[in-house]
Amino acid sequence: MSKRPEQPEPVVVHHVPPRKKRAKEPLRMQLNLTSMIDVIFLLLIYFVITASFTADEGVLTARLPQGAGSPSQADLKPPSIPLDIVLRSVDVSSVHITVNNRLTADSFSQLYDLLISLQKDYPPDNPLLIKPDGQVRWQHVVNAFNAAVRAKFSNVAFAAQ
Repeated sequence: MSKRPEQPEPVVVHHVPPRKKRAKEPLRMQLNLTSMIDVIFLLLIYFVITASFTADEGVLTARLPQGAGSPSQADLKPPSIPLDIVLRSVDVSSVHITVNNRLTADSFSQLYDLLISLQKDYPPDNPLLIKPDGQVRWQHVVNAFNAAVRAKFSNVAFAAQ
């Protein structure tokens, strides 16, 4: 018997589609920076062209007074004691009004009359402080402010709760 020469084993080639190859590789994201750099350069050119270079605007010339002066009588006046208007909620629609913790008013027209009568002790530029409690309706606070302004008080403020 004659020996046949051995034939090499056939090589099997497996085709792997590109989609499977991409699925096995980790996902790599790349940014396209070219367009962003173009925009940055355009903005840079725009700001350089439109910039206006002027002298320092923050420098102010000042002429300070010379010598020592004496204080005027207006500087020696003691600070004013504020006039306090306290608003406390009685129920949903009514409010209790107290002025300087001693005088009371039942309505805002009475508050106006009371403020007019107090103007001999408290001038119109004297501070007036409206102190509402947390439950007072906003309309009552506005009515108290309107009564103070109507009585010609010019320094009206609201107290923090």
